Amino acid sequence: MTPTQKLDRILAEGLIPDIGAIIDLSQFKYVYASHLAIRCGKWLIHPAYGELSDGSSVVPDRCPAAWWAHDHLYISPFALHKGVRKELSRRQCDMIYARLGLKYRNPLVFLEGLAMACGASHHAWKQHRDRDPAEDIAMHLVPKPLCWLFVTHDIADAAWIGTGIANGNN
Repeated sequence: MTPTQKLDRILAEGLIPDIGAIIDLSQFKYVYASHLAIRCGKWLIHPAYGELSDGSSVVPDRCPAAWWAHDHLYISPFALHKGVRKELSRRQCDMIYARLGLKYRNPLVFLEGLAMACGASHHAWKQHRDRDPAEDIAMHLVPKPLCWLFVTHDIADAAWIGTGIANGNN
């Protein structure tokens, strides 16, 4: 059963949902709890509010902006460059991670980004590219994200605030 189906069933029963009943908390630890984009030079990366991170882009969470940008770009390798939507290569995504490491003065993140750009992340990239893009995005998004309050980036801290769901409103 998909997370959306789980949420719909809970709501149909008239219950208040708990995030742990909808999202596999052993697989997904973090949620993007912001509406802000991440800037890296002339690139602007837009993780979605309610986007989930399972660490599948193989980067540790040493620098939040870097790993959010990297996880998001591995799921959907598109970003704005000087205001124009562009598709990025694996190497470009890895270099954005490295550049964000420099921006936030984290030399380890910078070096990890360089290693990935040299091929260390090829397997993770291929796994995402082999999936259907729409399904990959859907599996990394909390259902009805605007109906949740993400107090922190820890998905376990999410609280249901949804109203008007019976009318189909988010």
